[in-house]
Amino acid sequence: MSGDRRTDPADVMTEEDFGLPTDIFVSRRANSKRGGLHYHRFATAAEAIEFALENYSSARPDDLVMSVDDKRFNLAAVKVMHRRARTLAILADAGSS
Repeated sequence: MSGDRRTDPADVMTEEDFGLPTDIFVSRRANSKRGGLHYHRFATAAEAIEFALENYSSARPDDLVMSVDDKRFNLAAVKVMHRRARTLAILADAGSS
């Protein structure tokens, strides 16, 4: 993780980061039908955020990790970023480039 001391994910995530390639890792509980770790790759963080909230919004915060460049965010942080980005219309801009 970077040496950045800011803790608010919306502050750590820059507008340029929304256009970077992004990985999402999702752990499934052992008692679920499909246990294990699931991996998803996206061309942009904007796409990854939309996907995470459409498919995993009810997951536990630490069951999902989004990796952008050298930054890592759990699901709770992704939700915060989504709210802030929606306000700033960043997702629409980054997803269309």
